[in-house]
Amino acid sequence: MNSLSIIIPTYNEEENIGKIIVTLQKILENNSIPYEILVMDDKSTDKTQTIVQNISKSSLNIHLIIRLRDHGLSQSVVDGFSRAQNNLLIVMDADFSHPPSAVVELYNALTKGYDLAIGSRYIKGGAIENWPVERKILSFGATFLARLLFPDINDPVSGFFGLHRRILEGARLKPRGYKILLEVLGKSNWNSIIELPITFVEREGGSSKLNLKVIFQYIIQFTDIATFRVCHRFHE
Repeated sequence: MNSLSIIIPTYNEEENIGKIIVTLQKILENNSIPYEILVMDDKSTDKTQTIVQNISKSSLNIHLIIRLRDHGLSQSVVDGFSRAQNNLLIVMDADFSHPPSAVVELYNALTKGYDLAIGSRYIKGGAIENWPVERKILSFGATFLARLLFPDINDPVSGFFGLHRRILEGARLKPRGYKILLEVLGKSNWNSIIELPITFVEREGGSSKLNLKVIFQYIIQFTDIATFRVCHRFHE
């Protein structure tokens, strides 16, 4: 059976990280999915690291990686790609905004041969709950821009997705900001993709990391990927 690596980037997630790990363990073990969970921590100042370390004492497949430099969600995820032991990879948040049960669906899609499986908020059956108006507006704007590059994908900026390691071979990723899926879509070697509906729920605890810097980084990222794709097509 194909083994799975789940990559969870964290920064000050003491309210959520223990619960999300335990929840994932139960789901994966109930479905007989061999796994490891990598917590990629950006030097949290709360009890995040201590909580994960305590869990890992009795669970050999729980790994805490403390990142001392080049902090950021996307950077943490790409670092996780290189450290993961398995060929099937899933990226998700620690705060329960991504439904843990959907990990099984993403995993099953990857085992069927899809290069990428996306937990999508914007297809039939998908939804967003408890978002304030300003978050909805920002998400709509980011998704609109991304779909200019990938018009056939409904949620190209989802933070919840799975992939085969093979599509990353030779990919020159430049991780920045929070939209690592957009970077993967723009620069990796994928052919087949599936979107699966999820209900995105506003975080259960802690605070959102969204700010003006994140928005600025997204604009830079979008411009870089657009330029990369134009140049890549020119040289084909």
